[in-house]
Amino acid sequence: HWWFAYNDKSARVVRSLGYPSDRLTVVQNAVDTAELREARGRTTTASLDSLRAEFGINGQNVAIVVGGMYAEKRLAFLIAAARAIRASVPDFELLVIGAGPDQGIVEAATRDMSWLHYVGPRFGDIKAQLYMLAKVALLPGLVGLAVVDSFALEVPLVTIDLPFHSPEIDYLQNGINGLILPKDTDITAYAEVVGRVLQDESLRQRLIVGCREAARCYTIENMVKRFGEGVL
Repeated sequence: HWWFAYNDKSARVVRSLGYPSDRLTVVQNAVDTAELREARGRTTTASLDSLRAEFGINGQNVAIVVGGMYAEKRLAFLIAAARAIRASVPDFELLVIGAGPDQGIVEAATRDMSWLHYVGPRFGDIKAQLYMLAKVALLPGLVGLAVVDSFALEVPLVTIDLPFHSPEIDYLQNGINGLILPKDTDITAYAEVVGRVLQDESLRQRLIVGCREAARCYTIENMVKRFGEGVL
């Protein structure tokens, strides 16, 4: 009788199968980012300095990775790219948040990469604060709802065009609120782009503006409103 499409990408698929547009609601799936935004707003410089000291973060060029750790996240690619970034950006450091069956790849890398900080799963205020230590978010593998967090916390995401992304990849507009590199991007090319985002402040600020605008669109409040309209 009615189709509630996950987002615009899902709606395009449903329409292509012949489902009528006048019986379709696009809800633009999101998570509740209000807590993260509020945590960001009340975080002080002193609390960030304390976090830096706690985790031994000394560099200014910090990247963050957040999410489940499984094959589609391409963690081996991530670690190799991180090494390449460090070679060109001497104070580069990487924060990794999350857990999963492939977390051993990250844990093993910490043994000879003192600048890689694996902190396990983190939520709420501490998650927001760790994001605030970073200039860029990295996900060379599958992207899901983490893109909504990157918008809310204004940390641009860099990923690669892959066939197995979750539908939320549709929210990421290349060059506007993040970067989606071509599907054949290798480790060296990925590292070069991340290094450019870290060191080109005008580029990063442009992406932050895009994140800020996207954050106003992809909220749980807007999602609930669309669901309600569809039900009515």
